[in-house]
Amino acid sequence: MAKRKLKPKVRKAFILFVLFIAVLIIVLNLGPKGKTEAKVSVPVLSKEENSALRRYNNSYHLELAQAKGLEKPLASKDEYTKDPDDFGDRYDLEEISDNEYYEIPHLTNSLPYLQEPAVEFLEVLGEEFCDQLEELGMRKYRFSVTSILRTIADQKSLRKSNVNATPNKSSHYYGRTFDISQTRYFERGKSEPVYSYRLRNVLLRVLIKMQEEGKCYVLLEGQTKCIHITVR
Repeated sequence: MAKRKLKPKVRKAFILFVLFIAVLIIVLNLGPKGKTEAKVSVPVLSKEENSALRRYNNSYHLELAQAKGLEKPLASKDEYTKDPDDFGDRYDLEEISDNEYYEIPHLTNSLPYLQEPAVEFLEVLGEEFCDQLEELGMRKYRFSVTSILRTIADQKSLRKSNVNATPNKSSHYYGRTFDISQTRYFERGKSEPVYSYRLRNVLLRVLIKMQEEGKCYVLLEGQTKCIHITVR
């Protein structure tokens, strides 16, 4: 018995339907997976967690940075601007820039350079933060690194607007310390910031864990709304 052939119009409609389904599957797979931060409940920090985030004050950060970081602070950004291409090699520093885990906003009082262990720490922090978001059924978000390597001139300028900036010495001088905004995040692939205490609490819990593992000191600053981190 001969097989019945589909009419041209029916065959064309069938092909178009199959193509539509294929495109729909691709689009759904390419889209963001998980819920936005606003749709996921994240517990507030406990008393113990808040205590852990204030266990190591600035003196701990400074002592660690001086012991493991640059031999001495840079006087001003002139040491960078006079030869930008050689700056990293001259001081054994690595430049950091926007990537899948964090963004670097326009820096006014610091330079985007860190020692290698601090750069590697940031990558691990980003990975573990995203792992936690995935466990919570959330989409991927990037955090914002707001202050990095400061010169003496930077610190002097910062004192005019930031009461938490120490007048003489700062762990930011030595390439092991950076600040992260507590509440400024970016959904991966988007350029508009999201301000979220839920994401803050997820990130802080990752940092508490890494501090307990002996990888860093963490200080939660109140007035500046930043997370102060020095890599061990």
